[in-house]
Amino acid sequence: MLTKKDQSLDSSSVLIANGKKPKNKKIIEILKNAKNVICVDNGYELASELNITPSVVIGDLDSVDINKISKDILIIKDEDQNTNDLEKTLNYCLSKNIRDIILVGATGERDDQNLATILVSLEYIEQLNIEILSDLYSIEFVNGERDFEVTPMREVSLISMDKENIITTQGLKYNLDKSKLSSATHGISNYSIGENFSISCSSPLIVFRKFCIEKI
Repeated sequence: MLTKKDQSLDSSSVLIANGKKPKNKKIIEILKNAKNVICVDNGYELASELNITPSVVIGDLDSVDINKISKDILIIKDEDQNTNDLEKTLNYCLSKNIRDIILVGATGERDDQNLATILVSLEYIEQLNIEILSDLYSIEFVNGERDFEVTPMREVSLISMDKENIITTQGLKYNLDKSKLSSATHGISNYSIGENFSISCSSPLIVFRKFCIEKI
């Protein structure tokens, strides 16, 4: 269901989900400065609390009052029960050639949904560059090689779903050299040494970088 004529979008967007309201000043700043904001279903209420007007609201819309949404905002109702609201939104981004995505409000009290969000994002690693932001962490995904800018001595954790993943890192306190993670916790609680580090991996890798917390 489209209630507003579609419009061209930037190649990057901020997605707001219906999770915990961010309190980190850096995340609030990202939201306020975003050129294009898309709400994942009832993420619209979170956007409203933050005085942010999205360009699109998308989902099955079972938890948002459409009548409260401004007529200037594109509403897309997708009732496909085989995909959740985040998948619907990511598929929309793909259809609009939006490749760089920052996802906010995707974490909260539902641990099952927190994990599902990470796993869903991992499934799109070949098509989208997704960064999930909580008040504490930036969560990103690497498949191949990637460089990161970071504050020195910032906590960095690596998690692989593939035990045979061959990983090489540079710029971390405990580097890997064409090695496998020996256990699920092997890559936890590492640290950046300087202002950047790099990762090379043979299979997808989940990267957690801890934020410097600046609450509003």
